Amino acid sequence: MGSGDDTHVKEEAVAPSDSSSAQAGKVTTHRAMARSLARRSRVKVDTVYESHIAPIFQGKALAPSKDGRHVPIQACHDQPLIDERRGHSYISNSIRSARYTPWDFFPRQLWFQFTRLSNFYFLCVGVPQTIPGLSTTGNYTTILPLTFFVLLTMFKEGWDDWRRHKMDKVENRATATVLKSRGSLGRGHDAGGKPWSRLWRSRPDSKNTEVSRPSEEVDAELSWTHVQWDKILVGDIVMLKRDDAVPADLVLLHASGEEGVAYIETMALDGETNLKAKQALPATQKQCGTIAGLRECKGYVAVEDPNRTLYSFDGRMMVDDYTRPLTLSEVLLRGSTLRNTTKAIGLVVNTGEETKIRMNANHHPKAKKPRLERYANQVILTLIAYVVILAIGCSGGYLLWHRQIEQRSWYIENAPVGFEEIIIGYLIMFNNLIPLSLYVSLEIVKLCQQWLITNDVDMYDEVSNEPMRCNTNTILENLGQVGFILSDKTGTLTENVMKFRKLSVAGTVWRHGDEERPGATPSSRRTSHEPRKSSAVKPSIEVTEVPFDASRDLLRPRPARRSSSRPRASAARTREQSTIDLISHVKAHPDTSFSRKARDYLLGLALCHTCLPELKDDGSIDYQASSPDELALVRVAHELGFSVVARSTHSITLLTTDRNGDQDKSTYEILDVIEFSSKRKRMSIVLRCPDGKVWLLCKGADSVLIPRLKQAELAVRTSHDVRRSTEISRQLHRRSVQLERRGGVEGRASMAIERIRRSMDAPRSRSQPRARSLAPPARSVDGLQVPSFNRRQSQEQTPTLDDAQTFARCFQHLDDFATEGLRTLLFTQKVIPAAEYTSWKKLYQDATTSLVDRQERIEEVAEMLEQDMVLLGASAIEDKLQEGVPETIEKLRRANIKIWMLTGDKRETAINIAHSARICKPESHMFIFDALKGDLPTQLRNAAETVALDSITHSVAVIDGYTLSVVDASSDLQKQFYSLIFALSSVICCRASPAQKASIALSIPQHLPNTLTLAIGDGANDVAMLQSAHVGVGISGKEGLQAARVADYSIAQFRFLQQLLLVHGRWNYIRTARFVLATFWKEMLFYTPQAMYQRSNGYTGTSLYESWSLTALNTLFTSLCVIMPGIVEQDLSAKTLLAVPELYAYGQRNSGLNLRRYLVWMIGALAQGVIIFIVPWSIYAKGSEMSDNNLFALGDLCFTIAIVWTNVKLLLLETHTKSLPIAISFTITFAGWWAWNCFLSAAYSANLSPYDIKGGFFHGFGKDLVWWLVFIGTISILVVMEFALKTIKSALRGNKWWQKWGGGMWEGDVALWQEIEQKGGVQGDEDDDEDQAYEERFAAENK
Repeated sequence: MGSGDDTHVKEEAVAPSDSSSAQAGKVTTHRAMARSLARRSRVKVDTVYESHIAPIFQGKALAPSKDGRHVPIQACHDQPLIDERRGHSYISNSIRSARYTPWDFFPRQLWFQFTRLSNFYFLCVGVPQTIPGLSTTGNYTTILPLTFFVLLTMFKEGWDDWRRHKMDKVENRATATVLKSRGSLGRGHDAGGKPWSRLWRSRPDSKNTEVSRPSEEVDAELSWTHVQWDKILVGDIVMLKRDDAVPADLVLLHASGEEGVAYIETMALDGETNLKAKQALPATQKQCGTIAGLRECKGYVAVEDPNRTLYSFDGRMMVDDYTRPLTLSEVLLRGSTLRNTTKAIGLVVNTGEETKIRMNANHHPKAKKPRLERYANQVILTLIAYVVILAIGCSGGYLLWHRQIEQRSWYIENAPVGFEEIIIGYLIMFNNLIPLSLYVSLEIVKLCQQWLITNDVDMYDEVSNEPMRCNTNTILENLGQVGFILSDKTGTLTENVMKFRKLSVAGTVWRHGDEERPGATPSSRRTSHEPRKSSAVKPSIEVTEVPFDASRDLLRPRPARRSSSRPRASAARTREQSTIDLISHVKAHPDTSFSRKARDYLLGLALCHTCLPELKDDGSIDYQASSPDELALVRVAHELGFSVVARSTHSITLLTTDRNGDQDKSTYEILDVIEFSSKRKRMSIVLRCPDGKVWLLCKGADSVLIPRLKQAELAVRTSHDVRRSTEISRQLHRRSVQLERRGGVEGRASMAIERIRRSMDAPRSRSQPRARSLAPPARSVDGLQVPSFNRRQSQEQTPTLDDAQTFARCFQHLDDFATEGLRTLLFTQKVIPAAEYTSWKKLYQDATTSLVDRQERIEEVAEMLEQDMVLLGASAIEDKLQEGVPETIEKLRRANIKIWMLTGDKRETAINIAHSARICKPESHMFIFDALKGDLPTQLRNAAETVALDSITHSVAVIDGYTLSVVDASSDLQKQFYSLIFALSSVICCRASPAQKASIALSIPQHLPNTLTLAIGDGANDVAMLQSAHVGVGISGKEGLQAARVADYSIAQFRFLQQLLLVHGRWNYIRTARFVLATFWKEMLFYTPQAMYQRSNGYTGTSLYESWSLTALNTLFTSLCVIMPGIVEQDLSAKTLLAVPELYAYGQRNSGLNLRRYLVWMIGALAQGVIIFIVPWSIYAKGSEMSDNNLFALGDLCFTIAIVWTNVKLLLLETHTKSLPIAISFTITFAGWWAWNCFLSAAYSANLSPYDIKGGFFHGFGKDLVWWLVFIGTISILVVMEFALKTIKSALRGNKWWQKWGGGMWEGDVALWQEIEQKGGVQGDEDDDEDQAYEERFAAENK
């Protein structure tokens, strides 16, 4: 059936009766062929470069070593170690993020510059022009300006790259503490590398960077020494202090932590926020803590060859004739930072560009080109064809004239000119139709655009004192054409600050945090991101009614969330009280069931962690944790009166306060700690309580703990019921959203025009409520009612719930927390009989000491203990977003920009943040692709069928790094995957390595060639992605400034993307596109009379215009009219562009510069150029007695009309923003032209040439009234024509044919919004604030 239908469709598509379809098909075929030809040409050029030119600069790949890299464990080396793969010493530890070196800059830049179509064209024209006798316009008028422009562009690129070298130097000259012999302190340090590089490094450094470090341990020959990073060698022994950055890839030999544990922060490496524990092997931990021990240590390390894999490491260590395996747990990678550890000592095994973080970097990024250049190249190709046709036509005209007139004229019959010479002469004469000044002026425009962006106060962050920085101005217009944003998570979307927000215990929800206090105003919530003046936290609670009978409440469709993402609290369903009341209730009634459950839960917060307390100088207690989540949990326990005051490997000391205010200190013995892992998704601790009982506390993901509860069957069934009810509610919500959107087209800027017009025509008082009704919130009258707590509540009034009700409410709370984007954890507990624990402990000891499959055995034994547990409650932690992230993402989504989140964090965390940031909406349909679940093609196929069959308004794909590597390994999977995800709204990629982030940035343009990508990140692990995307935006955040230095642009906060893209991006795109169009338009306008005049001079190449005026044309008289609008033009205000993000589609659709728009402008230039020549020729030259009958009078008249009309059209008629710079530019140009005429009339001497200029303007044609009347009349004709065309366009704005073929609907939308601005502008977000305030007042009145 399917094949028959397809055949029928094909037959209809090619039916001869449908001529229009056939014609359209031919046009489409021709376009496809042209694109295919261009693509094949680019591929051939790239292939030649990659195969013949790139290897000269990049070197060849190294063969793998036989048995890995062998590094001896030795206190000091007299000579650098030799790399067997190279045959000389290992490479230095210096890194280079710059694109060029002094050796390859010039040849690579020459190749890059002359692969640009315009430069190649001018080179082809300029070289023949230097041959004497061929050019009628001089021999060096093209090649010299081209050389100057190319050198200027190369200088600018070199300047940008030199700044990158300076940034690299900052990192390379950072210092680390290395063990060195005392005799080497005054000598230069050979950093290894290629043999010739030692010539440069043999000179001593002017700065004494190797200074002996004072130490409590003194050795006669060795000393801990400050060494620059770039001088660290493979085999060096490095000592790290707390908060030191790791300078190279190290194998951990010794750590000051208990049992040799060192805590490492890898946020800049893989984006993960939690600290990782690294542990030195016992053999080196005991011996390598001192210089004397390092002297005596004999052994070596054999590790794998350098590679980019971040999540695995293979090696072995031989010490004292014993071989021990090395894994990632014993390795410190460059890019990480030592935390919570006093001292660590490591052996350098990889340096510089061979470290894992640099292996993941983009070592040879290509210079980025503006997307408009592609369309400008298409324009140039058409102009080249036009110049060739014009030259051939004029040359053919000369042959006809030669036959008909020249051969019959006795005075020139023996002076013919060859066809080759005449056609080359015409090619050189008309080559200025493609002006070289375009690129010089464009550089001026972009420099001014760069200055305007960097000085925008709306992108200045007062907190960090960071302005917007622009590292390159080459691709400014790309900011207005972005289709995909690839965003990092940690430090980019979030502040990496965890805040405890809610807890669920005994079926009740308690809200924690001063920002959510009752009666908080919208303004107070907006400023909640600001730091508190006091460190004290005033918690509050929320008790929520959730009936167990979900049929009447959970199945009710929920209202859609507003784009502002501000929380809306229903007064009828929410009652908030301070947590002081909760603690007071627990203290006042300690024997109630509720109080016991609450106390156990708070004990679980205070005890189930690995945090270490620290006593500050002021006597307060703070905590150090391996995870910010754990830190938030232990801090909230401290705030609620359960303070951890001491902790060792064997005990935890807890300080609590009783009802009388007396403090009680109790000690819990730590029996076992079963660590969290990505596979287990939970962490457990076994304690011996002060009363002697053995107590298991466990926290983790609800998906793994619910099946392990005591009443697991009931818990699982209840969880499924709650999830099913919630999913039904979300489906109903999705359907309601779909029905709302069927009445219009989503993404159209014109959809809001009528609303704006109505708001302007009938302004509404601020006290007047909105016309739409706000139904009072539904009140739940059935089910269990949970009363609020207060100090006077009696013990008998405390609610008591059975297990089923507690499960239902707790699981509903978990779902609500996740919907709000909070990170959730479930807490459970279990009292273990002494006999059971003793038998289990033996199995656990065997597992922890096993040499084979240790981790697997530990997990199996832990599984035995973590069963039949009792539910304590749940927690909700907010990974605090940066200010304005949800609003920014919503506006970018409305601008038709798809947002992908690429992070190294785990899946659950990424999904939670996606909900908080509104990358995922409540009604989103989520597809999770996991290769470990098997049959990945089927997963992709099912998702594609779901997207095709269901009308899904918003869909999100979630994929991890391993699954992405499986996709990349198969071309079929790649095609299937990318064809699917481009149809989705967003993508979340978790556990992604830096190389995978860069690969995604490169893959999107390969599958969608017309799409432009923007990458944004703040860490060193984002550098490769920033360099691979079309536009790289760095955030100057907490992970350092490396991303901000390497990126094309740097901002301080994610929310500034609104201003950068929607405002400056669109403005720069429109300015640059109009600049290019105007430049080509004026050249066509000026050279059309020149071409028409050739018929009157026998096609001899005589110029209609005076040569000096023609030379100064693009410099003095038509430069400001294209440069100034390119700098200051604003077709719409910033307020309108931010309020209506849909207008951003103008640049995405390339409506400013495309072939259709270019042809319209060129046809207009041809028509106007014909009028500029025909009217003066017919009226002034032939229709009247000329007072000045030399050629200059006619040529100057045509030239004057063209100059005045060019400035009138471009500065007064086409420019929307009539600002002071525009007025000044027009005045200067207009007055300057008449001053130029006066100068020429006085400067020239009298001669008998056709250009008798001397005194012409003063005594000749300047006194001729006809000359002036023709000038004024021709300008008037052109102005009337222009206004008539604008009137016709305005009348046809709503016509469907015109929207498709006559200018595009987005141009019409812009005109409508301009009219709206003239009538009063756009109200923007003020209406949303008014709606917010009104709804809050309504809720308060109906409490």
